[in-house]
Amino acid sequence: MLTNMDSAHTSAAGLADTTKNDSVPRSHQLPVGNSQVELSDENAISLDTRKLQTQHTTEGYRDGITNGKADSLQAGFDEGFGLGATIGLNAGRLLGLLEGLVDSFNETGVDSPAQLDKLLSEARKELNEASIFAEEYWGHDGTWKYPVEEPEIKDERLTENVARRHPAIAKWAEKLDNDVKF
Repeated sequence: MLTNMDSAHTSAAGLADTTKNDSVPRSHQLPVGNSQVELSDENAISLDTRKLQTQHTTEGYRDGITNGKADSLQAGFDEGFGLGATIGLNAGRLLGLLEGLVDSFNETGVDSPAQLDKLLSEARKELNEASIFAEEYWGHDGTWKYPVEEPEIKDERLTENVARRHPAIAKWAEKLDNDVKF
């Protein structure tokens, strides 16, 4: 049993640790099993440098991934928001035209023609948000699945062209042009 605690230290497991040297700073001691092994200043700096380098590399990688995701998410949001708003505006314009026609008949005391009421009912079903943004028209990454040609007018924006070419929007724009006569 050990009696002189100054010459030997007892580890947590109760075993003698004769390699520990109190004159060496704790940061320069490396735990090996149940004992501490002294490191030279050169090795301690090297370990500290490697640890710091690893830490900076990890933090840099995380920052790069975070910034990259934020940039691409923002760009995707900006494009998707503009396209969604343009499509919604076109659908709203078509529905507004039909609703305005029905309301104009009703305000004059004349019932709107049954054909016009039927058109409005069908348009509300096909031009609602769930229908316009259904999976049949859009990929999981937000790209459209329907054909879109290059803009006919040189200055035309792509989002306006994609919105006009949306199958439901195109169908109802053509239907209103052909079926509703003033």
